[in-house]
Amino acid sequence: MERQSLVKSLGRNVIALGLVSFFSDLSTETITPILPLFLVGVLGASYTTVGLIEGSADFLIGMLRVISGWYSDKMERRKPFVTIGYTSAVFVKPLLAFAQTPLHVLGLRLAERAGKGIRGAPRDALVADSVDKSVLGRAFGFRSAMDTSGAVGGALLSLALISVLAGNASTVYRMIFILAALPALISATIAIFFVREVRKSDPQPITVTKSFSLGLRSFSPRLKFFLLTVSFFSLGNFSLAFFILRARSLGIPDNQTILLFLLFNIVYALAALPFGELSDKIGRRKVITMGFAIFSAVCMGFAFSTSIVEIAISFAAYGLFMATYEGVPKAYISEISKQEYKATALGTVATVAAVLSLASSLIGGFLWDSFGPVSAFTYGAAMGLVALALFGAGSKFVE
Repeated sequence: MERQSLVKSLGRNVIALGLVSFFSDLSTETITPILPLFLVGVLGASYTTVGLIEGSADFLIGMLRVISGWYSDKMERRKPFVTIGYTSAVFVKPLLAFAQTPLHVLGLRLAERAGKGIRGAPRDALVADSVDKSVLGRAFGFRSAMDTSGAVGGALLSLALISVLAGNASTVYRMIFILAALPALISATIAIFFVREVRKSDPQPITVTKSFSLGLRSFSPRLKFFLLTVSFFSLGNFSLAFFILRARSLGIPDNQTILLFLLFNIVYALAALPFGELSDKIGRRKVITMGFAIFSAVCMGFAFSTSIVEIAISFAAYGLFMATYEGVPKAYISEISKQEYKATALGTVATVAAVLSLASSLIGGFLWDSFGPVSAFTYGAAMGLVALALFGAGSKFVE
């Protein structure tokens, strides 16, 4: 009965988008836990180089999100951006198998992540367009849960392939990069044939020209303040690669590191929908505030863990943080932005976060190379507390 209630409240489009996200992340997260290991262990990259590669990928995602979000609003179309974004990954991911230097990985990582940047804001706007406002948190929580369920499957698939494929680390990693394209192909197929455009009941006349600068000026005080808060937080929210490499720095073998990554995704997948529904009941701000607090605690856990048990607890807590921060802020932005500039707002916040995440990953890599991992994760915890204090203070002025 509950399953029927969930499907009925979300509708066919959100369910289809959830499946698209599931298979896309199944592909991506087969690669994610081994890519930093490949960079450091096979190609000899430094932690600063890893930060540059992952931060640059996040930066490109953000830059493309605001552009594609604005064009999506301007064209009043979502699906073309969604299908292009998911389809491009099918062709790029296998090419990682032929990378010989960190520079090769940087170029391919940028090409592959470009698809995510193109699809991100229009897809999120399509989710918001497809459901009633009263279940926005549930809709974004469901998509996040499906996304992360794919990540769980990806981590399991990565672990299984490492166990059964023959050869040294370099050979095995490269074979996994090729095989990861198969679920990406399924994702793109669902996006093309099963995701539908949602037409507005009161479309604007074609003579109306939507200006990007006008879209920015339309942001409410609440949205502008949230953008400021996200800016500070993003300066400390460095790449997931550093969390994976922290396990490696403690001498944990690759297969156990992937199990920790799996734990992170299981917690994330299980908690995403409940946190989304919780935000429908108690408000988005409270759940987002909770997320900032959890992130600071997570970073301190990673900074001072000395055993696999301690690092496992930290990975589980990191999954809780992601469950609060991936879907709920998007629901919050969708609520406080104007309908005609919804994708622009989603893309702008994502862009600011991505630009500053590049700086964060470079800072984290520099601190790690220069002073060790404790300094990097302590810095992340401090920036999380800054965002927590700022977001809490903001309620007195803009709510």
